[in-house]
Amino acid sequence: SPDECQAMEDAAQPKLHHATVADGKGGSRQSENRKAMQAGISPKWQKEAEGDLVATLSRRVYDYANHVLPGLNLTHFGQENLMSIQYFGRGYNDTTPDRYTPHCDGNCKGVKHQHGARMATMVIYCTLPEHGGHTNFQKANVHVKPEPGAAVFFSYIDPDTRVTDNELTEHSGCPIYEGEKKIVTQWIRHGVDGRSPWTSFNTLGIKHSEAGD
Repeated sequence: SPDECQAMEDAAQPKLHHATVADGKGGSRQSENRKAMQAGISPKWQKEAEGDLVATLSRRVYDYANHVLPGLNLTHFGQENLMSIQYFGRGYNDTTPDRYTPHCDGNCKGVKHQHGARMATMVIYCTLPEHGGHTNFQKANVHVKPEPGAAVFFSYIDPDTRVTDNELTEHSGCPIYEGEKKIVTQWIRHGVDGRSPWTSFNTLGIKHSEAGD
């Protein structure tokens, strides 16, 4: 809802920083392939019963994920924070506009899902630019021209075999030329919980304790 989007934007404002990508070594780095500002917001689950807007939004994400992926019993315990991601247009003369070039959010090479790794994504569109900012799944021949309040959900594992897809979920955030694009993203993992949260793993999907970090 507009109120939930505003709650996320308000919570993110003092925490915004440049978005990063995995560096292939277990860490992360800034990259020209991904130009945006972002901030992770941890839902205040203790205030969910009071109608906390961020917690309400997060709950809806997991309810939907469990509806379309029955049997995985996905919960919010140990998951990544909701991410507020913001892109800003600077005109058509900008040679390096805010964007996210083709990428997979998790493994999409047709291999067995790695325990604790990402397996699905929800993207909620809050504010959209005047020009640009679509979401393109080129290899699946799907191009999303979003509307405010709409969302896209995609999973990159088969819930029965636990094998990842073969690049069909590779996607890009198209360049933003005029206006602003503000989205809320939840990367959902399978195999995390309160004792083994997402922060236990590096960006290669290996536990820090096993990687010698």
